[in-house]
Amino acid sequence: MEENKHGLKAPLFASLSLAFASFGDAFLYPFLPVNHAAVGVPVVWIGVLLSVNRFVRIFSNAWIVHLLAKYGLRLVTILAMLLAILSTAGYAVAANVFLWLLLRIVWGLAFSALRISTIGYSLQQAQQGFALGLTRGIQEIGPMVSLLLAPLLLQYFNSTQTFFALTILSLPAFYFAWNLPKQNDKTPIVTGRGSVLQIPSLLNSITFTSAFLIDGIIVVVLGILFLHCKESITLLTATSLAAFYLGYRRVCLVVFSPAGGWVADRIGLKHIFNLSLFMMIAGLVMLAFGWIETGAIITFTFYSIHAAITPCYVSLEQDHPLVSVAANATWRDMGAAFGTLAGGLLLSSSYLNHVLIFTIFGLAILFMFHWGTAQRTLKSLYLWK
Repeated sequence: MEENKHGLKAPLFASLSLAFASFGDAFLYPFLPVNHAAVGVPVVWIGVLLSVNRFVRIFSNAWIVHLLAKYGLRLVTILAMLLAILSTAGYAVAANVFLWLLLRIVWGLAFSALRISTIGYSLQQAQQGFALGLTRGIQEIGPMVSLLLAPLLLQYFNSTQTFFALTILSLPAFYFAWNLPKQNDKTPIVTGRGSVLQIPSLLNSITFTSAFLIDGIIVVVLGILFLHCKESITLLTATSLAAFYLGYRRVCLVVFSPAGGWVADRIGLKHIFNLSLFMMIAGLVMLAFGWIETGAIITFTFYSIHAAITPCYVSLEQDHPLVSVAANATWRDMGAAFGTLAGGLLLSSSYLNHVLIFTIFGLAILFMFHWGTAQRTLKSLYLWK
């Protein structure tokens, strides 16, 4: 037990480094859509800037794994942490959209390396599940703190000073990355082979659409929805409200994800999957029709549960569970990336609500097909017995 307790230092320190390094990126989502003019970013570029890091990490993961195997987890983590902090400092001084684009690409590479190295350290533990769950929660605390703290800084400082303050607050990441243990540093990370970009199954279609809506569009346009639905609201208030509810989203990922998995183990995975999906759709409908606060709370609460248990649910699709889980993760990343891009394009569009309603309707149709398929499967099993 003493050896395992000491061994948790590596995944804990790696996840803490990622948490502190995420401060700048986390605040950018509520900040940039509302304040793009003040930092010289044309509105048509917002979706590109907020999504390019997601596209980068879809293609960078395999390359990062080779770097980790060649140079070791600790060295790559330190370099990635430095790049992440550099990107936050860059947000303070970026003078044109191309520098913003470069900084977002740098952050995408840094995040990919930090995330995979944290997983690599967790997989070295005897209790892999506990280590993975613990580090996932710690990673989310960093962005959550940033979303709660940065709006307060913005009330007293301008955007340049605020991002410099976030850079300084990110510096503890250097301590945690530098003090990672060097032992077992080049343990290889086993990855599966095979294409995951096939025609999506019904479950993967649900994952893509829900990520497109919630991880993508809603995250980008939440501040704009407040501006549209609240009278006499200032840009600062809209930014603060968006940051607060996106911070609540992070709280849900920390608290409700493990709680939802615990309940699913006792009530049934399919029941919780269907219930969480239904409540997500209900919350999205409220968002689309102007009940922003209630809709955001319901959507983010049940999406955290749904996203947590989906990998386990899709692993039942094939004989080799890792193939299904890898494909599902890819469709989630793609949905979030394209949704973020679409959200940026819709910021100044009069079709924002139309797109939201149409996509929510599509998700509801997918849910009905899934519900019907599940009911037929259960009926077939009952008749077979």
